[in-house]
Amino acid sequence: MRRGAAARAALFACALALTCAGPASAQEGVFAGLTKGIESVFSSVSTTTTFASGTVTKTDTTTTYPALTLTLDTRIFPALALNAGGVFEVNFMSVGTGGARTDSTVTRNRPFFLLRSTNPVFAPGVGYFRREDRSRTAGLSNVKLVNDEFAGYLLWNPVGGPRSDFQFLRTHTFDEDRAIQDVTKDFGTLVSNYAYGGLGAHYRGAYLRTDDARHALETTQIVHGGRVDYSAALLAKRLLWNATYNVNSHDLRTDARGSGGEVEFPLTPYRALAAQSDTPATAKLTEHAALADGNLTAGAGVDLGVPATPLDAQARNIGLDFLNPTQVNRVLVWVDRSLPIEVANAFSWEIYSSPDNIIWTRESAVPVAPFGAFENRFEIDFPGVTARYLKVVTRPLSVVVPDSGRFAHILVTEIQPFVKRRAGEVRSRLTNTTHLVNTDVRMRILDAPQLFYEGFFLYHGPDAFGQRTDTLSNGLSLHHAFSRALSAYGRVAREQGREPRGRRTATVSNATITAEPFPTLRSSLLYTGLDEEIAGLPNTRRAVFIQNAAQPYRGVDILFGFGWNATEWETGEIARDRLLNLSGTVAPRQHVSLTFSYDATTTRRSGTFAGAPRARIRRSYGAVVVDPVRTLHVVLGGEVIAVSGQRTRTTLDIGANWAPFPDGKLQIIFASNDALRALEFGRERSTLGAVRWNVSRRSYIDVSYQRTRSEFVVQTTESRMCSVTVRTFF
Repeated sequence: MRRGAAARAALFACALALTCAGPASAQEGVFAGLTKGIESVFSSVSTTTTFASGTVTKTDTTTTYPALTLTLDTRIFPALALNAGGVFEVNFMSVGTGGARTDSTVTRNRPFFLLRSTNPVFAPGVGYFRREDRSRTAGLSNVKLVNDEFAGYLLWNPVGGPRSDFQFLRTHTFDEDRAIQDVTKDFGTLVSNYAYGGLGAHYRGAYLRTDDARHALETTQIVHGGRVDYSAALLAKRLLWNATYNVNSHDLRTDARGSGGEVEFPLTPYRALAAQSDTPATAKLTEHAALADGNLTAGAGVDLGVPATPLDAQARNIGLDFLNPTQVNRVLVWVDRSLPIEVANAFSWEIYSSPDNIIWTRESAVPVAPFGAFENRFEIDFPGVTARYLKVVTRPLSVVVPDSGRFAHILVTEIQPFVKRRAGEVRSRLTNTTHLVNTDVRMRILDAPQLFYEGFFLYHGPDAFGQRTDTLSNGLSLHHAFSRALSAYGRVAREQGREPRGRRTATVSNATITAEPFPTLRSSLLYTGLDEEIAGLPNTRRAVFIQNAAQPYRGVDILFGFGWNATEWETGEIARDRLLNLSGTVAPRQHVSLTFSYDATTTRRSGTFAGAPRARIRRSYGAVVVDPVRTLHVVLGGEVIAVSGQRTRTTLDIGANWAPFPDGKLQIIFASNDALRALEFGRERSTLGAVRWNVSRRSYIDVSYQRTRSEFVVQTTESRMCSVTVRTFF
């Protein structure tokens, strides 16, 4: 501790010396970039719970939450930037239940200091970050958790050479008595990128040493990752060639001097995936590269915050593609902000696996995932699952969660998979090197009609379990416009290679005919086919779909489609789907708009299968937006979901936002949400009224009253919450 305190004192003394070393005029301007903010929140929540047995409990909670934010962003010298400050907050909470009252206090301090050069060629930097949480409950507990982080940075960007970023962090996380946690981590990364013409070279190295003193466990991980990519256009641009080679090496060393503790082995997915769907068993996910780019702070397009409309309230499906079946038993989901325990615990998670990203199997459920004390991430642990595709599914934050209004946006930044083992079960050293080779060629053979040769080769492996995949594809594609109103596209390819299950051969085909007789009418006929054989076992898929887009009148846009899908698996199961969708937007007047959508899927199953032979899912959504005057915005929306074998679920939304003055500084907000569902799904009703005065661009006063009622089979809960928030920056 003395050495740590001395190091911190030396670091701040260095900063003070740098600050005072400049001329007087420079010193006077140092604090010109200082901003100060004070946020005070007072809330009172009264909750009454009635259980099925008739027992009634009432809980009254009052919370006072003052917070001070200081930020200094300035230049000490022309090429030396100083960023310092912190957040200092106290949460006073008083909870009364059954005549007894418990008072608790949570204190959070987040001071930080960052000094970096702004030289574009050679830029070193140092930083210190401290996060301190103390929780006191009168007569029960007094726990203090501390996270100290020392940082060193170096940017090297020579003209004409590679850009390299180096970072080293030493983190010590502990409690006062070292009884709960005492972990020290040394983490270093080197990222280098170089590009010349069509050639790109990338390297990322990482070193992580973790010393868990409580469990006498020490681990060292060394990761090397390299990528070379090249693209070129040859033969007067008739031939396009792209190639990528990735190599990733992991080395994990374990020194378990005790019997406790766990060791995580990180996995490298091929790509990250995501989608919004209330039918996770059949939801196909699309690529979401930002969810696996190593950036833990930038939002990746998936929002877990309170949904703005019923259409946005669908479950979030966040997944990974490993190419080869891979065992996983831990997933970390990172978000862009710290969450209080009552908000973090409101999320429940389901784990799904799939061999093809089409049909998903529910593996397990995690009612509550721990949220990091100092790292903004959910730790989702579950029994091991081995599959090519894996996803976690959760719903966005419900309005019935106390203080949910402060979390309109909770952005997911990253998803990380791991294989976790007890220290005693892991060998002292684990190593794995994975290669990924991907190259594709496209050559124009004819100009009219446009005929292309398309080929690619993909190799991935071996993974941590020695499995590998390779695919060689050769195909032809044809595109021809018969006239301005009629065109056609077709492609057929032959694929062959190896998978962990055995040899694979497949014929892939698809075709599209598009007719556009009028500028306001467009119709397309789409066909896709797959004939696949893996280890001598066949899989087939055929799909035909007709999609139409029309604008019969100005302000009226309609999309309408229907189709059929037939799939036969190697297990002998046959599924035939009938699909229908209709959506549109109608704007009869300038300040009135109607949005609606309807989709239905009917599935019939035969052969060898488990479950019901027929299933049907229907979903309808509609919303009306009215702006009778420029300062008044009214929204009415509703959603109906009907699943065969289940009761219909209905959600109704009413919202209004009124700014009585032209400058919009004063806003009056009203919102009502009714989720009318069977009790096994839970019924929810929420009403919110709020007044907000924007004193300035960053300062405001917000007063709100919210009433919620939740009904389930086992209990009914009714809550009333009054909240006052004052935020001032100066």
